[in-house]
Amino acid sequence: MKISSPKIYEQIANRLIEQIENGVLQEGERLPSIQNLAKEYGVSNASVREALNALRIIGLVEIKHGYGTFVKQKTPQLFDFISQTLTPKRVKEILELREVVELSTVRFAAERRTDELLNEMRLALDEMTQAMRKHKSGEEADLRFHLAIAKASDNELLYELLHNISDLVQQTMKGTRHIYLYNREKTMERLLDEHIAILNAVEQQDSALAEHRMTCHLAEVRQTLVEHYIVE
Repeated sequence: MKISSPKIYEQIANRLIEQIENGVLQEGERLPSIQNLAKEYGVSNASVREALNALRIIGLVEIKHGYGTFVKQKTPQLFDFISQTLTPKRVKEILELREVVELSTVRFAAERRTDELLNEMRLALDEMTQAMRKHKSGEEADLRFHLAIAKASDNELLYELLHNISDLVQQTMKGTRHIYLYNREKTMERLLDEHIAILNAVEQQDSALAEHRMTCHLAEVRQTLVEHYIVE
């Protein structure tokens, strides 16, 4: 089957994921070479490399330079951030806290934001875009964006509250973004668009719209994790 799409690497990745899930490609098995996969799908070597890198990020394959690419496991490492200290219950609590804090910070940010802090938000989104183009998860830039909004609220206590749990927040962001890399019904572009919509509302100083868009974004994050059995 020849592949033709603006998002060629995603289609290649999805086909390989299906083969791994269905057992066509077994754990430990070596994948065909980049050149052979490119020939099979009628795409460039670069598109195949992008697809393999996306699968590497979620732990499905292991790339051994000089030896090839091997199936690492059948189930992706979507939730490697869950540990004894960050249990599903704690993830749920973090999401609830984010909803309480960030709906307030984005509302105040829309009313009080400065040009300097708007620029911080834009820079974070630029970094998020670059991460997406490099097929990285980009949770660091995601966190910087939300912290810039908190800083723009001009409420030091709200900012400190979010900053104090920033490590935990970043880990849940990583988990969410890995799901987006793996889930064929979700796209990283959609996640980026949600952040752009929030920024636009803050820039327009429309506090009600900013709060609404943040509500939608956090609801999507929660639903994404709920669908994958991380929180109840």
